[in-house]
Amino acid sequence: MGGGLMQLVAYGAQDIYLTGNPQITFFKVVYRRHTNFSMETIRQTLNGTSTSVITGNATCTISRNGDLVHKVYVVADSSTANNGSALVYEVELEIGGQRIDRHYQEWNEVWNELSTDESKALALKSMQCEVGTGGSGAVETVQIPLNFWFCRNPGLALPLIALQYHEVKIKFTWGNAGASLNPEVWCDYIYLDTDERRRFAQVSHEYLIEQLQKETYTSTAGDKKLNFNHPVKELVWVNDTGGAEGVKYQLKLNGHDRFAEQTKEYFMLRQPFDHHTAVPKQNLPVSAQIGLSNNTISNLTALSDGAEMTPKDAAGASSNEITVAGGTALKVETAVFDDISVGDTLVLVISALDASNDAFLPTASRAVGDVFFAGVSAKSGTQDITLSTKFTKLGSANTQLDTIDVGTGGQGRCFLHKVSNTSQSEARTSKLSKEINVYSFALKPEEHQPSGTCNFSRIDNAQLKVTGSDGGGRIYAVNYNVLRIMSGMGGLAYSN
Repeated sequence: MGGGLMQLVAYGAQDIYLTGNPQITFFKVVYRRHTNFSMETIRQTLNGTSTSVITGNATCTISRNGDLVHKVYVVADSSTANNGSALVYEVELEIGGQRIDRHYQEWNEVWNELSTDESKALALKSMQCEVGTGGSGAVETVQIPLNFWFCRNPGLALPLIALQYHEVKIKFTWGNAGASLNPEVWCDYIYLDTDERRRFAQVSHEYLIEQLQKETYTSTAGDKKLNFNHPVKELVWVNDTGGAEGVKYQLKLNGHDRFAEQTKEYFMLRQPFDHHTAVPKQNLPVSAQIGLSNNTISNLTALSDGAEMTPKDAAGASSNEITVAGGTALKVETAVFDDISVGDTLVLVISALDASNDAFLPTASRAVGDVFFAGVSAKSGTQDITLSTKFTKLGSANTQLDTIDVGTGGQGRCFLHKVSNTSQSEARTSKLSKEINVYSFALKPEEHQPSGTCNFSRIDNAQLKVTGSDGGGRIYAVNYNVLRIMSGMGGLAYSN
């Protein structure tokens, strides 16, 4: 009997819980037929400021070209824009003159960072002209997706066919994208077949939608009041300057602790890891090897060559030697100095040896490929670097360097790398460089299906306790509400 058949007949009482009375098979595909529809992208008319400038405003009345409206993009042609996501500083949705939702540049950057899969992160950043711009790449069109509820889920597409008596308007406040742009608005329309179109036009609709609320808080420690309403599924707060080490947060509801006080890493790393598609890149401390000049690697050169990296002046140093004064002091070019941070590790790699002019002294245990390292403990002036220890050979703590000898014109004998353990400077999907903190009441806050909320309308006193200074910033709350559409008009079921 073959092994496959042996597995098949090895069937016991426990297997009844797995395969007894089967309801599906993996070997016969099942599908469901859908209603007939089509889609088309159509440009909208903008009224107001047509060029993006600070405080410039424009209004777009969604035309009735199709039955439903789904995705909305802001588009602008430019080869010089370098921060496209800043084009939409603020955007507001109105139905029948009532504001339904309002989003901000910062929130769009935060949401994209949390919800964009890694496979699409660089593409989104490219679409917003934040990489490969200035004529150096092929991306010359800014394309910014809006993140209203109907833009993210086709099942929530806004039924224009049922809003015969109410106009849908999108109001923009333009920002500075690094260039003067002429923005356009493009909408994806959905066309329904006759029967479904008739049903959408005649019956009333109730949509469970998502809204955004915002509070600004100061940098001082203490309790920050949260004036939010409606069932909230998650809180997200953004620091302006980044919190200091040891900052802690705690949520209080009507004087009761919602959870034990936690360090900021719980909200920056653990919560996004548990509840979102991605952990924000700028929250992650990473080890990154990068060069100290415009090239990937900086060469060490002799004093007489105007070295990219030279030591402090030391008595008795010849033109063929680079002496590290006391073994822990270096002097570097200003351009290199700016690339080095306290806490970084400098790594020296021997790339060549010369019998008459060895690359390193002392001569013990030296060989091509040997690696020596030292930490950076302090910086001063514009060139002076203090090392925490002498350059020490990897794997041999007893072998340390006092003198580096690369010979006259010795370019290429030794290479210098930097290994840093600091946070990324900007996000995966934008140029946002602020810490993102998350606390989710929902199991899966990115999904439309509710999986947990806290009804802030029933909370008299909600506070976020901050221990330590985190730079201040803004707190966002994502809440549910109900949009009712009947008799050709639409409005919210619950107000603030």
